[in-house]
Amino acid sequence: MITTSQKGQLLYEGKGKKVYQVSGQTDQVILFFKDDLTAFQGRKKGSFKGKGAICKNISSLIFKYLKQEKISTHWIKDLNSKEMLCLKTDIFPLEVVVRNRLAGSTAKRLGFSEGSSIKEPLLEFYYKKDELEDPFISEEQITKLHLIENISFLAFIKTQAFLINEKLKIFFLKSGLELVDFKMEFGLLQQKLFLADDISPDSCRIWDKKTAYRLDKDRFRRDWGGVGEAYKTIETKLYETWERKLQ
Repeated sequence: MITTSQKGQLLYEGKGKKVYQVSGQTDQVILFFKDDLTAFQGRKKGSFKGKGAICKNISSLIFKYLKQEKISTHWIKDLNSKEMLCLKTDIFPLEVVVRNRLAGSTAKRLGFSEGSSIKEPLLEFYYKKDELEDPFISEEQITKLHLIENISFLAFIKTQAFLINEKLKIFFLKSGLELVDFKMEFGLLQQKLFLADDISPDSCRIWDKKTAYRLDKDRFRRDWGGVGEAYKTIETKLYETWERKLQ
């Protein structure tokens, strides 16, 4: 049984997580969720106590739900309040974003009002490169620049992204929440694709379904306050709905 005591070399530290190799297990890693908050490619920084545990709990619950729905993810199990054990995949340098409404910088850039509805979900790709501020990238650029060598993998990612979106819209809606948009990353292990990274209020826009009250990192980005309370509200609503169903 893997325990946190088998945490080995630090492989990567991002804005919200640290990734450690599991000693003696080449295909497993430990994800540690930090209390840090960042926005605008790390130019704005903050934190609140317990944030890492909340994001880990939400991500774990989502991965359990997706596993039940036959979606392959890298999550194996939780280790403690801030750490989870995951498969070690080769992550594609892409952020895969699905939008169910237009919000944030996308709405502003395209001249739409905040929260504009769209007839069908919108799929976008961004090149995962911090120093370039993760620019938008087209499918043709992805294939011709060999960011994904196998075209069938890209086709699979597109299909999975829309499927995961449909599953998660239901997941959040049953807790009185609306999934406005969210970011995913995918990784490859032994020629099989897995949903990787995490899904949490750090990487989603989540609104109260009835009031459209914002419960995600936009509260930090836009200096609205109440960030910790918003994250905790999502955690509480999801656990009240799903914890017993996903044992």
